Amino acid sequence: MEVKSSRKKSSGRPPLDPLEKQRRLVARLHENCADLERQLNENSGHDDADEAEAPLLLSTLNQRLTYAREVAHHEHAGRSAEAKAVRQRLNLFRPVGFTEEAWNALPTSETRLAPGKPKMPMELELARIEIECEDEIRKLRAMEEEANEAPADLEQLQQQHGTTAAGRPGKDILGALDRQMHTAIYKRRDLILRRTQELAEPQPEQTEGRPRKAFEERYEYFTSIIEHCQKQIVDGEAQLPLLDLQRRLVKRLRDKATRTRLQLKTTLGTDLVHLKLDLPIIEKQIAEETDRLKSFEANFDNLADMQLKSLRESAAEKIRKLDSLENFEDYKDRHRLHGEYNETKI
Repeated sequence: MEVKSSRKKSSGRPPLDPLEKQRRLVARLHENCADLERQLNENSGHDDADEAEAPLLLSTLNQRLTYAREVAHHEHAGRSAEAKAVRQRLNLFRPVGFTEEAWNALPTSETRLAPGKPKMPMELELARIEIECEDEIRKLRAMEEEANEAPADLEQLQQQHGTTAAGRPGKDILGALDRQMHTAIYKRRDLILRRTQELAEPQPEQTEGRPRKAFEERYEYFTSIIEHCQKQIVDGEAQLPLLDLQRRLVKRLRDKATRTRLQLKTTLGTDLVHLKLDLPIIEKQIAEETDRLKSFEANFDNLADMQLKSLRESAAEKIRKLDSLENFEDYKDRHRLHGEYNETKI
């Protein structure tokens, strides 16, 4: 026989008022827009570039946003054919963080669109959320008018109902140095390759326009950029606290995975086998270090100073090993190309 409990069952949390529910939805959408804009600005690097390069990097970002917003408006209006055509132009356009000159200087193997369905561009994700946010704000204003309430301030709603109260993070100077360094690495490799081809198949001498700089002079120029960036990166990473250094480690592993995927499209022979074996290892490292970062963030306040110091040194050692591996891979590529160059020259 079932005995009824004398304890009154709680009815739980009362349902949210529809107006309050709408305000929370708008706050989250508004926060998502701000977060994506911040990430795009950091990836672009125009805030950290010099006066000559900054407007060119900003132009790349603005052009991609223009394409993305056009795609989103076509999708919102149900014009799928028009959206698909503009989406293709967005996919083919150079990514943020590159000027037109820097992108065109990369070998075709690095700029060719990868096979399969392209990854969702962050610019398109932002454009879609912007439209959704505008629609929900209109609904909110209509509900506020119907309830005879004053329009809520969006910034205050975000502070009150957003998922984080953190301010805008500092500029990603190390990210800008990464992009500058790897662009110089690509240009140096391409320079050796083109010089090898020129020696194998002599071209007619240039008679018009500005005379081109000597191969050795351009090689030394790119090398000086690479060495300067490497020093700045090492010095910058040495100043990072534990959480920022762990985030930096995760970002560098993700960048390495991206470069490996690009190499898979153009590499042949035993090098291709090695790359296919390397990629799952890198992806596993990304997952492990991301989980470790989440653990650090969750338990940071409970860690003693000695623990923080030990964990930071562990992250720093992993970055040093990553540096050593990347330097060795670049060394092999350069000396392989130099060998081809010297053989052709002889």
